[in-house]
Amino acid sequence: MHRLRIFVVFLFLGCACLTAQAANMALNIMDSHDYYQMSPRQGPLAEQFTTIINSPPSPVRITQKSAVRIALFLFGDEDSIENRALQVALRKRMRELGIDYRLDVYLDRTESETDFSAYLKIAATPPDYIVMTKLGFVQRRFLERFLRTGKSKVILYDFASPLTHWMNNPPLMYIGFDQKRATTRLASYLDRQLPPETTISALVLPASYLGHSRCDLFLDEMLKYNRQVSRIRVVADDKVQAFKAAKVFLKETPTDFIFSCSQHISEGVVAALEEDSPGLKTQTNAWGLSPNGIADLVNRNVKVSVLFMKDDLSIAVAEAIKLDLEGKNMPALYVGNSTLMPAELDSESLRLMVQQAYQYSVELWQQ
Repeated sequence: MHRLRIFVVFLFLGCACLTAQAANMALNIMDSHDYYQMSPRQGPLAEQFTTIINSPPSPVRITQKSAVRIALFLFGDEDSIENRALQVALRKRMRELGIDYRLDVYLDRTESETDFSAYLKIAATPPDYIVMTKLGFVQRRFLERFLRTGKSKVILYDFASPLTHWMNNPPLMYIGFDQKRATTRLASYLDRQLPPETTISALVLPASYLGHSRCDLFLDEMLKYNRQVSRIRVVADDKVQAFKAAKVFLKETPTDFIFSCSQHISEGVVAALEEDSPGLKTQTNAWGLSPNGIADLVNRNVKVSVLFMKDDLSIAVAEAIKLDLEGKNMPALYVGNSTLMPAELDSESLRLMVQQAYQYSVELWQQ
């Protein structure tokens, strides 16, 4: 045990000093299209799995000798709606499947520095399954130990871009959304809806997975549509920093639309719009729902939101564990659905879309 603690601590101390850009470049990720071309047998398995996700739950067909142990690794605020919704949906689907399980929730609360205590606990008593809800350089190096030894099976939640150097020892499943497809769809919609004279600004993330698949791609798409983005500012994935940056934009010169590269940034921009320019028509976009639910769409601060079928990811985690317990064939990648939720829809239509995306946890978003 002492040697394990030394190994983990030294590993993380070495990882923590890397820059975000170096960490991102080290990932060597593939999108779903490239992955299916490289592994053609995965396509049919993915289609079968998607059918399972969209079907009523079918109870597990084996007799368990003991409860399976699942380690769910969360980040940030454990009481955030998103973290709570993940747990609610996962627990409900596991109960419906009749799986005997024990769910241990671990939390990394820190944003700027990694809290190693949760990693040490998992390494000391490896569970049957590790569900990791974030994949940075530290998490990647931590998981590689389990991928090599097979002591715990790994499920990557909200990450649907397979790593090229994990092809020989892949996780049980990558579960997430096609961020590039969602961003391309968003850019196309905005180009069709925004008048030609619209002034556009952008708050983008530093070099990272989302920084590349969303921010860079959105700017490239605007260039393709001959849309000029007059001002671009890099901010952390943080509501407070986005709020301050948006206030600078609004003070310097009027802007019609501020592109938000993440949901936290969107919430900061909306807060700035409500405080500084309630009478102006400046709008932004969103990625899912804010704590205000659909109110930001109804009052038109948000012009359009990319709505991800988030509860489907929790369903996919439960169904992946079930298939693994039954020893059945399963895909290594599940790509969930997303759609656009425009502010032009009436409130009832918006509510129906939210119910579809959060079929198990919708009550949390309606509080």
